[in-house]
Amino acid sequence: MKAMMSRLTAGLLLAAAWAIPAHAQQADDLVHDMQGLLQDMGKGKKPVALKMNPLDMGGNEKPGQHDCFWMGPVYAGAFNVAYPDGGAVYWPATFTIPGLAEGAYLEVAGSFPKTRYFSLHTYDKKAAPYDHIRDEEIVPDEGSQNPFITGRYSDNMKYTLRVVGGALPTDPAPNTIYMGAADNINRSPILVRHYIPETPDDESGGAGLPQVTLVTPDGTRISGEDACAALKSPPVGDPRRTLFVPVMEKADFDEKLKKPAVVKFYLDTKKTDWNVFWDPRINMLAFVSPPLQRVAKLAAQEGLIPKTSGFYANLDNQYVALSLNDKFGDVVVLEAKMPKTPKIGSDMGSGTYDMRYWSLCSNESLVTTRFSACVYDSQVALDAQRNYTIVVSKKANRPANAKAECGVTWLDWGDRGDGAGHPSLTTLLLRNMAPSADFGKAVQDIAGPGLEAQTMGDYLPKPVYSDKASFEGRGC
Repeated sequence: MKAMMSRLTAGLLLAAAWAIPAHAQQADDLVHDMQGLLQDMGKGKKPVALKMNPLDMGGNEKPGQHDCFWMGPVYAGAFNVAYPDGGAVYWPATFTIPGLAEGAYLEVAGSFPKTRYFSLHTYDKKAAPYDHIRDEEIVPDEGSQNPFITGRYSDNMKYTLRVVGGALPTDPAPNTIYMGAADNINRSPILVRHYIPETPDDESGGAGLPQVTLVTPDGTRISGEDACAALKSPPVGDPRRTLFVPVMEKADFDEKLKKPAVVKFYLDTKKTDWNVFWDPRINMLAFVSPPLQRVAKLAAQEGLIPKTSGFYANLDNQYVALSLNDKFGDVVVLEAKMPKTPKIGSDMGSGTYDMRYWSLCSNESLVTTRFSACVYDSQVALDAQRNYTIVVSKKANRPANAKAECGVTWLDWGDRGDGAGHPSLTTLLLRNMAPSADFGKAVQDIAGPGLEAQTMGDYLPKPVYSDKASFEGRGC
């Protein structure tokens, strides 16, 4: 009964927001109508649109770290878009597989890298992740070993994967990644991701780039430059060598900020609660109607909005976000407990950990989708109980005792602010990667918006606004 009343409450609130005569509906019809409404959230209210802008990959590609198929790499030193992570490196590839519907596929053959983590993802034409496989799930080639399982590196660490068309089945084939239905593929990219390479100046983790072979329906194998030509993968230096990235147009952003309710929420509201990234539409509702966003969060908590993703997200990561505004204090203090994570990838085969990777980044807005700064788990100063203190501020406001020697980690707020004309703002993203099943305190365990603190407990920091002088008064 309580669950039904909660669903009715969510339905009635949303119905009121959209001026729908809910009184004439039965409970089951109301839930059904809620789901339909939420699929078209914002219709009739000038919804926020994201535009797929081309990112020119030419000119900044790192020598020796790309080829005619794999572009980039995208990492902290280049191509700062789509909310990347400071510890991540990835190589996108855009292509068209001739004969995909008839059974053509890509064969991706490589060596396991010396990295904390690696995976291969497929994405749909809207930059939402579709399928993926990560290191420990990969069956090595015959005679080879997987260091993420064995816990040791060797001279023979080979794998072979297939990228195929079609929907993800209930029981996927081993070492196979699916691209989805043909109508959802439009030169959709695949991405190879590495986190924390263990080889200096080599983002590939000593493995080099995977070799790609096009296998046609009749079994013909095409590799190298010939494969790139057949796949219409733009060669190095070609102006079509681009990745399309979802961003909010600056003109649209400025137009939304003419609404008093949006301005109050975006620029004048002190926010202290983290928000799980549940559905991109919920985030964007802040620019349409903050009250409607609150209703949508309640609906999501009641199971009426399924969890989705976007922005070339990593399916092994989940996120909580918090917007900061220095008008309430130019220093923000975060204190919490750090999950146990491995130091290197091969540790996964010989230890027990809470999760694979943890990070905290300061970010700009949807207009730029840039990160300003990041710190990841092994860069954070911890006490004997794995508790941490992180100070977020601009460089000019950094307290003298915000340093590792004092047990404090500093995160740069970012002088550009939101990157759209509001230097007082920043958005924090806290990432959890691939938590263990028995941890129970990860972002992945949050059942819906509003349950963040209840779920994560000591592992979710409560922000405290302060100032430089006050924090320095704590001493070292």
